[in-house]
Amino acid sequence: MVSPGSASRAQTAQSSGLQQSSLDDYAGHLRSLRALAVACGENAAACDIGHIGPDEHVSLGAGAGFDAHYDWLSSALTSAKGIPDAERAALMQRAEAHIDADLADAQPSAAQANFSDARRRADAILAEREFRTSQDVSLWQIVMAHLYAWLDRLLGHVVAFGARSPWIGPLLEWLLIAIAGALLLVWAFRTVGRQRLRLRAESARQTEQTEERVLNWMREAEACATRGAFRDAVHCLYWASIATLEGRRLWQPDRSRTPREYLRLLDPVSPASTLLRRQTFSFETIWYGLCPARRSDYDSALDLHRQLRAA
Repeated sequence: MVSPGSASRAQTAQSSGLQQSSLDDYAGHLRSLRALAVACGENAAACDIGHIGPDEHVSLGAGAGFDAHYDWLSSALTSAKGIPDAERAALMQRAEAHIDADLADAQPSAAQANFSDARRRADAILAEREFRTSQDVSLWQIVMAHLYAWLDRLLGHVVAFGARSPWIGPLLEWLLIAIAGALLLVWAFRTVGRQRLRLRAESARQTEQTEERVLNWMREAEACATRGAFRDAVHCLYWASIATLEGRRLWQPDRSRTPREYLRLLDPVSPASTLLRRQTFSFETIWYGLCPARRSDYDSALDLHRQLRAA
């Protein structure tokens, strides 16, 4: 017997000496043969080859078909008559399995759906959100992907080399620690350098501001002396001296201090303290004592201020 799946498609309905059958007739014939095999397995008297029927040509349409021969079943039934019941049952079970396989092949396949409709449904399914796994990528993303792939290969080689050379792990650790320490030192030096530059800039700016204040006091003192206001001129020269000492960072500016408090902020044995004390006494006598001032008082205060600046 030849099954539908393995029979030649070239044979046609004109095969000589074969009964012409449709696929449904062929399936019905197989079911009757299976019933015959079952009966033979149960009773040797039922093993009658006369119930097998003729060989047949099964037509599948459009000139296609195959031939079905039953010589194998005839031989099996003939052999089953002269063997013990157990062997006969086993032989018929194999025949039944053969017929079941042929029945499975004889089942008509479901008609294929129209390809355009199937394609449309497939496109609709693939258009769903869960199937949208691709997206446009930029040139930068492509470059970064290649970079990451290169780094992955590099690290893979490092791991493989580390497996062969156990000493490479501690070496890399100490190397990374050394690099981190060096970077930290560089950062610290740069930070300290920036702070020094900032302090120098602030110091220079404060010095410029101090010099500007001193010059302003001296200009005002000269203007007062020019118009004969020597008392005001002595007052301006005193504050010019105070501004000069503030520029030397001897104290923080604080206009609420009294002249005697400024004196206490200086070292009593320093030259600046001696000069400022003399100028302070002259200033207090003239300014707070409401005494008139002469040209000589102005010249003396100017000389003390110049000595103080040079001290």
